[in-house]
Amino acid sequence: MHRVIVVGRGLIGSAAGRHLAGLTDGVVLMGPDEPTSRAAQTSAFASHYDEGRMTRIVDPDPVWSLTAKWSIERYDEIEAESGISFFTPSGYLGIGGMGSEYLERSRAIGVTLGAETEWLDPAGIRERFPFLKVGEDIRGLSETGRAGHLSPRAMVRAQNEAARKRGASIVAEEAVAIRPVSSGVEVETACGTIHRTERVLIAAGAFTGACGLVAADLKLRVFGRTVVLARIEGDLADELATMPTMGHAESGAYILPPIRYPDGHLYLKIGIGSTGDADLRTREDFTTWYTGAGSEGNRHSFRSFLTDLIPGLARCTHWHTDTCAVAWTPSGYPYIDWVDDGRIAVAVGGNGKGAKSADDWGWLAARLVVGEPWDHPVDRDLLRLPTIA
Repeated sequence: MHRVIVVGRGLIGSAAGRHLAGLTDGVVLMGPDEPTSRAAQTSAFASHYDEGRMTRIVDPDPVWSLTAKWSIERYDEIEAESGISFFTPSGYLGIGGMGSEYLERSRAIGVTLGAETEWLDPAGIRERFPFLKVGEDIRGLSETGRAGHLSPRAMVRAQNEAARKRGASIVAEEAVAIRPVSSGVEVETACGTIHRTERVLIAAGAFTGACGLVAADLKLRVFGRTVVLARIEGDLADELATMPTMGHAESGAYILPPIRYPDGHLYLKIGIGSTGDADLRTREDFTTWYTGAGSEGNRHSFRSFLTDLIPGLARCTHWHTDTCAVAWTPSGYPYIDWVDDGRIAVAVGGNGKGAKSADDWGWLAARLVVGEPWDHPVDRDLLRLPTIA
C-alpha cells in the first residue's frame, strides 16, 4: 500500500511529487514518458514536451506574481538536487501602448515583490534591443535578475529525478481508472496493473477531464493552441543573442528567444491565444490535435506579426507549427482541492501561464495531501473546486 500516488508527471505533478517525497514516504509519481513519435502516440500527451516557457515575477495578478517568485527562488535548489539544468536568466520585456494597464499593474505588483524592473521608452527599447522595430507610441517594461525562460521538458526531468532521490517511485504508465475503495484508492494503469494507495493527487493537466479521471465536472475549458517556430541560422543567431523573453500586452502574444531544440537547431517561438482556438473535449479531440500541425491560419498571421516586430526574421527560410493545450478554470487559478473526502485531490488548471509558478502550486498541493497547514499568502478559497450542482 502506497501513501500517495501523484497521477500526472507534468510541471505541477512532478513538483508535487518532489515536495511530497520530502514530507512522507511511499510516494509514487505516475504517468507516461514523452513519446518518441507523436504520430504513433496512443497514451496521454503533455504540453511540456517543449523547450521554452517564460518565467518572471512581473504579472498583473498578485497571486501569479507571488507564486512565480517563490517558484523561481527554488530553481537553483531543484537544479542542484537533480543535477539537471533547465533555467536561463535571459530577462523579460513586456511591450505595449503608453497607457497599458497590463504593464502598469505588472510593474506595480512586481516591485512590491522585489522584481528588478525598468521602463524603456521607444528609443531605449531600440538601443538595448536593436533587432526590434517599435513605434513612438510603444514603451517597454524590462525585468532583469531572475526573469527569463525555462525548458519545461528539462524541468520535469529535474523534478522527477529529485523526487526519485528523495525516495519516490516512478511508474511510467498512464492511469486509466481511479476508484475509491474501503481501504483507500485503487489506481489502474493502461497495462492493467492495479496500485493501491491511501491517497491520490490528480495532476493530469488538460487530460484530467478527457480521460475520465474525475467523476465530477471540474468546469475546465481546454483549448488547443498553435505555436509557430522560426529556425534561427547564420548571423541571425548573433543578431538575436541578447533577446529576452517577450510579452505583447495588447495581443497577449508571448515570444521566446532562440532556444536550442532536440534536433540541434535554434528556434524562436511565438504563441497567441485566439477565439478561433480548437475547443478540446474528448480524448479523440486531443489525439487529433496533438498529432496534427495546428492552425495553418495561425502560421501565416503569427509569422506576419513576428516579422513586423523583428524584421530580421524575414531572412528565416524555415518556419513550422506545433501544438499544445491550455486548461482554463473559471477562477483563473489552478484548482488545488479535495474531490473525495480526503482521499482524492486535484491540482490542475495552468490557465496559460502555469509553468513559471508550477513549483509553488506543487508545494501547496503536496501540503494539502499530507494534511499540513495552509501556510501560504494565497487565499485557500481561491483554489477550491467550483460548487457542483
